[in-house]
Amino acid sequence: MLAQLSPAASTEFLALGTARVVTANTVLLHEGERSNHVLLLVNGCVKVTAAAQDGRVALLAIRVGGDLVGELGSLDDQPRSATVTTVGKVWLRVITQASFHEFLARRSDAALAISKSVATKLRWATRRRVDFSGCEVRVRLARVLVELAEGYGRTTSDGVVIGVSLTQPELAALVGAAEPTVHKALAALRHDEVLSTGYRRTTIRDYPALRAMAGVDLAS
Repeated sequence: MLAQLSPAASTEFLALGTARVVTANTVLLHEGERSNHVLLLVNGCVKVTAAAQDGRVALLAIRVGGDLVGELGSLDDQPRSATVTTVGKVWLRVITQASFHEFLARRSDAALAISKSVATKLRWATRRRVDFSGCEVRVRLARVLVELAEGYGRTTSDGVVIGVSLTQPELAALVGAAEPTVHKALAALRHDEVLSTGYRRTTIRDYPALRAMAGVDLAS
């Protein structure tokens, strides 16, 4: 989200709130709690989860440095819709609702950028609901990988490295499938040299092939 702001707005936003450094596996926001502050991630990674009806914990999204979390609760004053937990050490700023709203009121460019960011998240959530109801696992996996690459990828000589450290259980939760099924789909992609995997690292070696497998224009 920070990348969408002008340099002046980004600097101003980063000056808001209180700086914190948080250790791994710390819950920053609890699903169902009533709070209205926002968290601006400066560096590090968090996972967004929610309780499913069958008792499982569903991994909804990954957020990294530059992302904003908690903005929905700050904007509509409703209970938190998800739990946010640090994956590793995270540097962030805790911004009160009042400071956040004042910033949006005086910086219309930032308000527009944050509105676009919220819209992108809602599109992602809608697309995943459609995927889960009608797409086979390999297509869902391809779409999740393309989303992660577009949001957090960096281009190297080997391909596009997804800059988010995910375990296979976490990736399976994002895809919405059993871990053995996702493991089998990943093995097929490795065999076809579409991607390579290492310890908590995924490199997309044939990005056009992965997008073709995803089968949709994910920029829409």
